[in-house]
Amino acid sequence: MSGHSKWAKIRHKKGANDAKRGALFTKLAKAITIAASEGGGDPDMNFTLRLAIDKAKKANMPIDNIDRAVKKGTGEGGEGTIQRIVYEGVGPEGTFFIVSCSTDNTNRTVAELRKLFEAGGGNLGTSGTAMWQFSEMGVIIVKPERLKKAEKFGKDDSYEPIDIDELQLELIDIDGVKDIVKSENEDGEDVLEIKTDKNDFAKVHKLVEAVNVAIQSAELQFVPNDFLKVNSGVEGRVLSLMESIEDHDDVKNVFTNVDLN
Repeated sequence: MSGHSKWAKIRHKKGANDAKRGALFTKLAKAITIAASEGGGDPDMNFTLRLAIDKAKKANMPIDNIDRAVKKGTGEGGEGTIQRIVYEGVGPEGTFFIVSCSTDNTNRTVAELRKLFEAGGGNLGTSGTAMWQFSEMGVIIVKPERLKKAEKFGKDDSYEPIDIDELQLELIDIDGVKDIVKSENEDGEDVLEIKTDKNDFAKVHKLVEAVNVAIQSAELQFVPNDFLKVNSGVEGRVLSLMESIEDHDDVKNVFTNVDLN
């Protein structure tokens, strides 16, 4: 994705290993639990829960696991409370990081993140350390494909390729779209990256769905106000720190202001 293409590809390669050892499912379950606890267990009424469940299904997470995570969030699971928390830090050479976590023990999480930052040549900061460099925005990744209705009854619907430039012109007119740019996904495929204000995210997502295009992902992200270009040595250290942070079980997402294209 814009500014994060290299990291997206690294995450994609790591994702297969994470899924094998269950770490990916653990993170997805936490996201579902928090969404259910904050907005209720009905995905039709809880947009955040719907997105979390969609993401889990795309990762082939078993339905039973999803149901358990929802019940835990609504209080039916009888387990400890998981909360969402965002940490800010400074990385190598004054780079900035935002780390989104889901945890049932903030003391443990903050202590372990502090060690990771220090080992990576940075430090975990206090509130306001890095947030001024970012804006929380809705980010929707769309493939240049449109739903094609099945020709025969009983046959699954499928998608067919469409011109990416024409699609970009079509989507830019959607009310609430702040920006839309061409990018590459983790597989090196051409996609469109749509950005919205946080408050317009649900509305824009619904409008994009209505034009029957293939949505690859949709989530709130901390997007840098300005991307910082660094030399290859610093970039390598930044990527190494990002990888160590994201390997932590409590970490949902990690963002940096470094240009990783």
